[in-house]
Amino acid sequence: MNRVVILASGLIVLFALTSCQDSADTAELVEQHKKLAGELRDTKLYAAAIEEYQKILEFSHLETRTRANINYLIGKIYFENLADYRQAAAYYIRARTLDPNGSFVNEASRNLVAALERSGQLLDARRELSAATDVDAGPKMEGDAVVARIGTDSIWLSEVEAQIQTLPAEIQQELSVTGNKADYLKQYVGMELMYRAAIRENYDNDPEILKQHQEFFKQLLINKYVLDKVMPEIRIDTMDVRNFYQANKASRYQNAPYDSVKAQVFMDYQGEKAQQAFIEYVENLAEKEHVEILEQNVK
Repeated sequence: MNRVVILASGLIVLFALTSCQDSADTAELVEQHKKLAGELRDTKLYAAAIEEYQKILEFSHLETRTRANINYLIGKIYFENLADYRQAAAYYIRARTLDPNGSFVNEASRNLVAALERSGQLLDARRELSAATDVDAGPKMEGDAVVARIGTDSIWLSEVEAQIQTLPAEIQQELSVTGNKADYLKQYVGMELMYRAAIRENYDNDPEILKQHQEFFKQLLINKYVLDKVMPEIRIDTMDVRNFYQANKASRYQNAPYDSVKAQVFMDYQGEKAQQAFIEYVENLAEKEHVEILEQNVK
């Protein structure tokens, strides 16, 4: 009997040691794959990096937190480097579900909303944003009120007024009258109903819509980048403006007195400075990215 107990105990110890060794081996392999994936990403071999991360997910005894983190890292590559927003959204959702309290959750949630928007799934993006910010829990600001409901979704006065503020000044003035604002609310709800109907019929996945959405979003990013990075570099001196006027007095301003065209001269000079700054900034970026223009292939 004692021999049986000793034998069983020995088997338990051996099994435990083997399990520990397997865990240690798995952890070492995970780190190797993660390191290689990081190097591949740094060298812009994004597909290969994803393959390395996916090899980690194949380990059957992988810790849940590690599995969540790997899904997040894959989603990050799809989002930041490959602009494959559907895949990015899928991996971000997996990561959040596996580890709702992970350190990456806030970033993953923000990027998930952006990924859904950029893939044309605007209703899903709004739902995610609503869940994150609990927009229907109460007034968005003091004095706010629900002005309409579509099913269980509330439309707030602040939401409508924010939309009005995007309109031309003269239209805003007209809508400041209570009755006119009520009419606008009906139009706003009507457009929201049309939008939801289009989403239900899968218009958000129309290839042409997705293409236009991407191009529009791309232009918004460029405009913002130029505003933040290029425009602050422009320095305008009063003497330079006057010299610009003298150089273009006859050709541009028909010899008009400086004071009578000063505003236009300033705008023209500012425009040329902005264009020159833009060209220089692009040239610097091209040098850093080792750009090669193959003009001979343009036919």
